[in-house]
Formats: sequence, structure tokens, C-alpha cells
Amino acid sequence: MSGVPPDPPRDGELLSAAVKAVRRHRGLTTAEVAAAMNMALRTYERFESGATRLNLDHIHRFAAATNSDPYALILAVVIGSPEFARRSADNKMATILTIAVQRFDRTIQDRLLDLDARTLIAAVTGMFDTLLDGDETSEQAQAWLKTGAAELLATRPKPGR
Repeated sequence: MSGVPPDPPRDGELLSAAVKAVRRHRGLTTAEVAAAMNMALRTYERFESGATRLNLDHIHRFAAATNSDPYALILAVVIGSPEFARRSADNKMATILTIAVQRFDRTIQDRLLDLDARTLIAAVTGMFDTLLDGDETSEQAQAWLKTGAAELLATRPKPGR
């Protein structure tokens, strides 16, 4: 044993595993998803295999085609957990977090500079501790998510250069 840890998976490998997990969770074939994304099957296969660079437009198109969470797909790569994308596909957890961060940024603006890491860590870990205690769903929460998702989409750069 050399004591050298194995190389972590590449971003493409992580995204590939996340996309496959979500597609399988939805019970869809590659051809069905490619068609829903308005994409040639071979292009979709390259995307799903992780052979291409991370493409935010493809991630958002995939999420729309599979009714999943595009931000969970991105976070799955960031945190090294492809299963996070599958687990968040229905409840849109990462989209909810992104909406909350967007609204917080818009509200607090430059006062964000004055928040120290200790305060942020306490707030965020406190939120997750509360989530561990139980979960609730409501029509109000669904309306909040729908409005926030529309706001995220409106501020997202359009594909292309």
C-alpha cells in the first residue's frame, strides 16, 4: 500500500453518474431524454457519458426534460455525490437553496462583506439541523419554489456567446 489516496473522480465522471442516476430514477431512456432536450442522440450520449466539458445549458435542458433539479446536478459535481442529484430531483433542494441565496444577496448586498464565517456556519448548520428534525410540505412552499425558480431563470445568462 503506497499511502497515496486515489485520484478523485473527474467532473465529467461525477456529472455522468448524476445524470444517469436521475434519468434512471425517472425511468427514461437516453433516446427519450435526447428527444425531450431537442438534441441528437449521439450528442446526448456524449453529454451523459461525461465526455464533454460541463455545459450549463445542457444541464438546464436535461433538468427540464427530466423534471429534476439543475442546481442539484451542479452541486452533485461540486460535493462529489452523484446521488445528491437523484435524491434532490423531486424536492428541488438545491434550487431552493439557490433561490434563497439569490434573495439573500439581493437583500443584504454589501453588508454580506461584514458577515464572518462563524456566523454563516452557525446559520447554515442550524438550518440543516432543523431539517434533520422533520420535514413539512405545503402549498405555500410550492408557490415559493415556483416563483423563485422563475426568478432564477430570468437572471440566468442565455446560452451562447
